[in-house]
Amino acid sequence: MATFFEPDGPRPVDPLAALVRCIEQGARGLLFDGDALPAAFFDLSTGVAGELAQKLVNYGLRMAAVVPDLERHSPSFRDFAREANRGRRLRFLATRGEAIDWLMDRSAA
Repeated sequence: MATFFEPDGPRPVDPLAALVRCIEQGARGLLFDGDALPAAFFDLSTGVAGELAQKLVNYGLRMAAVVPDLERHSPSFRDFAREANRGRRLRFLATRGEAIDWLMDRSAA
């Protein structure tokens, strides 16, 4: 079974479609580079990030997003990211290496 799924192809990627692919491939988590996520993900008023976070909980999956500079996003998104980083399903990390390490860490699951 794959540990995590990383979408490829044109950017940005539909994060909910990537979640479906993750499940289909038997992966336990998603890895996104920040530029792969659509602008709507970072705009909390769209509900994209919240819906994805809820689906991660529902399906017992984890997601790591490489977002090197959270400060370039809105204060509400930064608050969302800080709250997510306290949990076990969704993390926003500065580097790809940190994201992969977190996804591979079974004790964090």
